[in-house]
Amino acid sequence: MPMLLLLLLTGGGLAIARQKGAQDSRQRREAARHYYLTAAQYSALGQNAEAAELYKKAYRLDTTYAEAALQYGVRRWGIPADTLSTPVERAESKRISKKFLKEYPGDFFPNLFLSNVMERGGEFDESIAVLEGINRQDPGNTDVLMHLSALYLDTRQFDKALDAINAYERIEGEGIELLIRKAGMMLAMGDTAAALRETDRMMARYPANTQYAIFKGQLFGYINQPDSALKALKYAESLEKPGYGGPVKLHLADYYRLTGDSVAYDSKIYEALLAEDLDFETKNEVMAYYLQTLIRDNADRSRGDRIFTVLREQYPHEPDLLALSARYNAAKSDFPQALDDIGYAIDMDHTNPDYWEQAIVYAFMLDDHQKADSLYNKARQLLPKTPMRIYSLAGTNATVMEQFDRALQIYQIALDENFPGQKISQKADMDALATFLTYENISDLISLYTEIGDAYYKQDDREHAFINYDNALSLDPDNALTLNNYAYFLVEENTPVSEADLEKADDMSRRAISQNPDNPTYLDTRAWVLFRKKDFDQARELEERAIELLGDDADADEKGEYLHHLGDILFMLNELDKAIEMWKMALKACPDDSLLHKKVRDRTFYYE
Repeated sequence: MPMLLLLLLTGGGLAIARQKGAQDSRQRREAARHYYLTAAQYSALGQNAEAAELYKKAYRLDTTYAEAALQYGVRRWGIPADTLSTPVERAESKRISKKFLKEYPGDFFPNLFLSNVMERGGEFDESIAVLEGINRQDPGNTDVLMHLSALYLDTRQFDKALDAINAYERIEGEGIELLIRKAGMMLAMGDTAAALRETDRMMARYPANTQYAIFKGQLFGYINQPDSALKALKYAESLEKPGYGGPVKLHLADYYRLTGDSVAYDSKIYEALLAEDLDFETKNEVMAYYLQTLIRDNADRSRGDRIFTVLREQYPHEPDLLALSARYNAAKSDFPQALDDIGYAIDMDHTNPDYWEQAIVYAFMLDDHQKADSLYNKARQLLPKTPMRIYSLAGTNATVMEQFDRALQIYQIALDENFPGQKISQKADMDALATFLTYENISDLISLYTEIGDAYYKQDDREHAFINYDNALSLDPDNALTLNNYAYFLVEENTPVSEADLEKADDMSRRAISQNPDNPTYLDTRAWVLFRKKDFDQARELEERAIELLGDDADADEKGEYLHHLGDILFMLNELDKAIEMWKMALKACPDDSLLHKKVRDRTFYYE
């Protein structure tokens, strides 16, 4: 009896232990799934660090949980920590992740995800192995075939890449995109003949499709057989109906451009722009590129005029074409015509801010500053939102008219509408600005603060000018324009400059010119800073370089100022005759400069 009781008790204990173990295991599984679902919610909200920690807890509670293993493994793999980037740790991350693959080898999306993670980690063979496993489970999945083809190509397994793309083609059908891929693989294998054979096969199967003949022309161009390329493109053109064939005509135009046949190039561009099967957007892009080429090469502008006439007849009510015509006329310095063109574009679409900006610029270039101001006022009335750039142009225009209060008023409106709470007379509140700053508007704000500083300076208000330059530099300490202007104004005053301001100007002018060493304005500023530091030899070298870069067609006031500076530098170098020569040249550019008259008359240097 005691032995029987002992056996019963022992057996009962084992049963209870088994039941408790099963209960613990069930509770761990349930907790693991709770962590997993919570992690998925965090991941959906973009809280990836929290999600990763919860996936880790889910996996560690239940290492048989394949879904948790996948999520934890790939995240562990991606942590940029030295301890997890060793070969041993990377192998462990893969081992954990691949538990899902072993349990669900045909589950497409998670395994595709795993393959992508491996590919991003440079584990191309592993990534290919996963995709090949999916392909064996589902050989008709063309997404996998396309991805496999790309990976085979990346790893220079050209035969396999071609096999995968051929399998894709058998399922999805033929097309020009697949031909381009296949031909590229054949060229990578060094088999030019195969690429041409495949192209000829497609041309024979689809004889009326010009895309294949165009591609053949491109292929011949790639392998440097220009005569064959031209023959193929002309054949493609012959397949088109009269008045059509815009795409092939553009390819022919490009061929003639590359071979230097400008007459044939112009002819094909002209024909392409007349073609019925090119939409307006494409024609507008082609025209813009064509005009840029004419302007860059200083070519005969009548060629552009002729094509514009054609397009204007085709699209009399397209404001974008008028805007392009305006830019073209502006490039020819025909600003009256440019202003007329953009005015018609605004009549057709007054909600496009780019048109208003163009119009203000053209009026400004015509020195019609009242017109520019009127356009700004109309833009504010008619645009849904006035861009910062238009405020900037209007403020600059008012400054040029010496309406400084008007300029500052415009700049304050710009701040009020875009950066509420900021005042032009105060140091910027960077904490408040952070609420409104974006990648798109920060450069506009930096420019605006620089322009506010310029306007204050021209009012002889150095204090508020320098506050705004500091605001600009707080947003971008290396902004070259702000550094240059600030440096120049620090030392421009003809009263003694403090040592601190002189060193500050020296540092800023050096930083500005390091970013753009061939900018004549920056060179002039740097030369003048060096003049104030009494480094006359270096100042002379930089000022002469600035004048050289400025060229003969420079603005008279600007050139006069540089010549004036050079005269002052030469005077300090005891080269009096050369100094007077420079002052006289400056006087021709700026005949109303009383200080220059005084220097030439008295043959000596004066401060203002």
